[in-house]
Amino acid sequence: MPDQNLVSSIEEKQSARVLDGAQFQRCLVMAGGGFRFGYYLGMYRACQLQGKTPDVIVASCGAAIAGALIRHLPEDEQRLAWISSPQMHAFWRGLQANPDTSLWRAIRALAGRALFANDARRIPDLFQDYLFDIPPDLPVPPERSYPGAPALAIVAGRMLFGQNEVGTLRGEKKLFAETIFTEPRVAAMLAGMPSPIASNAHKNSVVAPQIEFETQIAVADAVRASIADMYYFRCHRIGEHHYSGGVIDLFPIEIARRLAKEVMMERKGWYGRHIELPALRMVLGINGNHRLRQVLQQEADVWIDTADMETALVQHQISKQILWLRNRIVLRVPERYDDFVAMVRLQWEYGYQRASQALAQDTGCR
Repeated sequence: MPDQNLVSSIEEKQSARVLDGAQFQRCLVMAGGGFRFGYYLGMYRACQLQGKTPDVIVASCGAAIAGALIRHLPEDEQRLAWISSPQMHAFWRGLQANPDTSLWRAIRALAGRALFANDARRIPDLFQDYLFDIPPDLPVPPERSYPGAPALAIVAGRMLFGQNEVGTLRGEKKLFAETIFTEPRVAAMLAGMPSPIASNAHKNSVVAPQIEFETQIAVADAVRASIADMYYFRCHRIGEHHYSGGVIDLFPIEIARRLAKEVMMERKGWYGRHIELPALRMVLGINGNHRLRQVLQQEADVWIDTADMETALVQHQISKQILWLRNRIVLRVPERYDDFVAMVRLQWEYGYQRASQALAQDTGCR
């Protein structure tokens, strides 16, 4: 009778060889970016010119828009034209404040999350407690493939509760399932993978243990689900399910390493302790900076430093504005179209420069 340990070892090695043979060569992780996601297009272009074109992209939150443009438009000029188009300008100008959320209500909610950040006992209201409404039609290109187009995996969180459960004690109930919108090949490679956000490193996490997959959802819907950032935008409904944003796993390095032999991703700045950290703790039950520290301790082939992104991209930016007399928080989007175009081009240039520097250092080290 064969030694079971030896058999298991042989099976594991064979499985590893099969997975390695199926892996993509290179993955670019596009982790969020907020309203500055245009820099991912410059980052991708730098990868192309350095001979490091990704053949799979993992994108979350605002970066999902950039991922969709890269997936469906073959030329850099086309992508830049699309993201700086009058239609895209009109889309961002169309973001409206939630009429049910006054300035004082928003401040009270923010203070409550800061004071009770470690209290994730009750189910949060991601149906009504949000700042801005997203226009219904997200201007993304028609879904079409072109030779050499990278595979695309978009991260979002499926909500495991209904509106009737908001405010109730969750007990041991898991509230979210990390969900990947992608193609069948990618889903097969990730099948059975546990969610990193549900690991023992995050003992208070309310995320379900296993990653889920959707392979039949339109990219526009997947993007909308990923950008539905908690407390900023209302959750997004697809069929019978509701989804919150890709912030559920904003730095999916484990997914990237499983998909590809080489991983390129950002070295981002830390979460803010007054707004972002309390929101993550209250909704997901995790410490965002603990998760980021965990990610940075792992191995990537190229780290692209974007830690100064918020301070480097302040010109013509999209930002929140407080209107005291109107008792509202609104989004300030460049009113002039020329300023909007300049904003997008600054983002593109930032991403291009940061990625070029990182790739040059990587080539020198090798």
